[in-house]
Amino acid sequence: MRSAADLERAILAQTRRGLRTLLAVPRARAGGLARVEDLTIPGPGGSLSARYYEAKGAEAAPLLLYFHGGGFVCCDIDTHDSICSWLAKSSRGRVLSVGYRLAPETPFPGQIDDVRAACAWGFANARRFGAQPHRIALAGDSAGAYLAASMALEINRATPGAAALQILLYPLIHVNDSMWAEEELRNFRFLGRVACIYIAKFLGAEALPSLLDVDLSAAPPTIVAGGGPMDPVRADVRAFVQKLRDANIPVTERKYPVLMHGGLNFTAYSKTATGALEEVGELARAHFAREREAL
Repeated sequence: MRSAADLERAILAQTRRGLRTLLAVPRARAGGLARVEDLTIPGPGGSLSARYYEAKGAEAAPLLLYFHGGGFVCCDIDTHDSICSWLAKSSRGRVLSVGYRLAPETPFPGQIDDVRAACAWGFANARRFGAQPHRIALAGDSAGAYLAASMALEINRATPGAAALQILLYPLIHVNDSMWAEEELRNFRFLGRVACIYIAKFLGAEALPSLLDVDLSAAPPTIVAGGGPMDPVRADVRAFVQKLRDANIPVTERKYPVLMHGGLNFTAYSKTATGALEEVGELARAHFAREREAL
């Protein structure tokens, strides 16, 4: 008879396989890119998988580092290939998608350690890709957005302005069960609460800081995109956006009422997903165009 721990591991392995089958769809990648290249970059626990995307006629802008979602326990650069390709194409930019070690094999803060190493590598190699040196942009969805936002704060506290922009797609703001329980029966929060209990258990994330409890004054200009009733993080995102604005951080927010949490991965099937990613990429492109005009 299987132990509870064995059963949990089996369920997680099946979930990972199922998500790869569902999401790692080659035809979902945006067409017309100038370059797509698989790389490995050094990380604190070994090499990290990465994939570089470059749009045709890529414009002068910082390298955009992207960190995938999946609750810190699932997904990789293949499951999020479509998102990154569409962001590169629509922003006319350069995107580096970087994988990180997953829980429970690697407990928190191993994920932060990997993202920190990836950002250091991005700074050191930006010129190699034709991107602007000395600055990077950060992006991610759900748990990956949490990692991106956390690292953007760390970078800008050390070197103001070095993180030039953050793009947060339905970001996970915290895994605080008491906060999720307060709205469990509203805003589709009951499923989100179950997911966050699961995440916290596997991540060892009792000390995972809530982005609502940290000083956001060092955050870069921010683009936030989220969904409607099928997006359980939207109440937290609303509070996070307000806290950014209270700290005088420029925020551009886009809401897609029919978008579910995780829905941006479905570019092979959903015009809402492709349309949202096109708009977000265009917002990033416009942001850096305004910066160039101001120089």
